[in-house]
Amino acid sequence: MKQKTKFENKERKKVLITGGLGFIGSNIAKKCIELGYDVTILSKSKTKIKNIEDIKNKIKFVKKDINDINLEVKNKDYIFHCASTSDNYNIKDNPYKDININCNGTIALLEACKDNNKNAKIIYPSTFFVNGNLKDLPATPESPINPMGLYSATRLAGEFFCKTYNNVFGLYSVIARFTNVFGIKEQFDNKKKAGFNYLIKLAIKNKEIPLYNNGNFIRDYIYVSDVVDACMTIAEKGKNNNIYYVGRGEKTNFKNLIDIVIEEAKGGFIKSIIPPIFHKNVGITDFYCDNTLLKKLGWKPKVSLRDGIKKTIKYYENEK
Repeated sequence: MKQKTKFENKERKKVLITGGLGFIGSNIAKKCIELGYDVTILSKSKTKIKNIEDIKNKIKFVKKDINDINLEVKNKDYIFHCASTSDNYNIKDNPYKDININCNGTIALLEACKDNNKNAKIIYPSTFFVNGNLKDLPATPESPINPMGLYSATRLAGEFFCKTYNNVFGLYSVIARFTNVFGIKEQFDNKKKAGFNYLIKLAIKNKEIPLYNNGNFIRDYIYVSDVVDACMTIAEKGKNNNIYYVGRGEKTNFKNLIDIVIEEAKGGFIKSIIPPIFHKNVGITDFYCDNTLLKKLGWKPKVSLRDGIKKTIKYYENEK
């Protein structure tokens, strides 16, 4: 007799993942396949198709812009809305990109659900950037929200769109605010979007690792598989219209984290640099979260930061 899994359901769940070829989305897709779910991925391009290379024959792929989403939501039990921009820099040369994807795209999804599937559970992955710099840590759902960049402002707008459609049309939605996520299937050559993974790759190459202010700040890093488990837990047990922080809930000095990277990669050396003005305007100094509400659902992180770093190093070494 087959052993029951933690996320087992009596019927095969139907899942839609927007932005499903990206870092988070592709990892969620693999988990859903492992659980025996029926998975559809929606993505505007196939640029990152290698992220689902091992499962691409087991999923349905829809090449479509998020703003054109419609019947794809029909009959879906869970919708993980991972389609979004991913950094603060669009405001410099293309501010409407954040608005088009994060705002218009989220409205398009909600409209599609309103018209075609009011029973879907929408999981909206948001970001700790919506809080800005808090005076009191750890962050909780009651903490002030003060986005400092257009990316974070539009991500927060998406949260409120979900709440509004919940209130007006009864759509089920849950907000998952991610802290700093790292791990496999993330880009290593984009320091704007995936800074930590970028620094891990520099260590593997035994290169200089530039750190703002010598890494003297606090972060709440978490390995991607723990984030995926959190998303599945929120989908199955999360309460409608609630906000859950997805992080380890631990204060981690970034310099100490890089020391682990250098030790495990057996390479790299730190150089302290001064943050540029733009980073000072939109960046966050210290942050960590209170994940009590998520833990009450039965979730807890399983992968230590060191083990997560080891897994990421191995992944990138195999990518050579």
